[in-house]
Amino acid sequence: MTQPSKGWYTDPTSEYQYRYWNGTQWTNQVSSSGTTLNDPNAMDSSAAATPPAPGSEAQSPPQDTVAPTVQVTQKSGGFGTVIAAILAIVAVVVLIVVLVNLSGDDSPTSDTEVPAPAPVTTIAP
Repeated sequence: MTQPSKGWYTDPTSEYQYRYWNGTQWTNQVSSSGTTLNDPNAMDSSAAATPPAPGSEAQSPPQDTVAPTVQVTQKSGGFGTVIAAILAIVAVVVLIVVLVNLSGDDSPTSDTEVPAPAPVTTIAP
């Protein structure tokens, strides 16, 4: 008589839905409702060597139901960076305007001319 092939079969202990048969004995890999895990309780050695019952093979191998991985990324830049750049540009422009006004020439800025001094008359003695 040939041994059943490796695979998932109905759990002979009835504690789980399926148990994995490695071709020679039952393992501690079990599955219930699509979740696979390791059975913490060891099977009796004589029960572990008892092959699966004919027709007890799982129709589809159990698969873990794993929640999808969500990766959160942050965009470089963004609204805060734009505001900071605008404020920096405004600060530079204001600084340039102030420096240009301070370093101008010292000539009067009035458009009126200074009157010529009155002629000096001398009286002869």
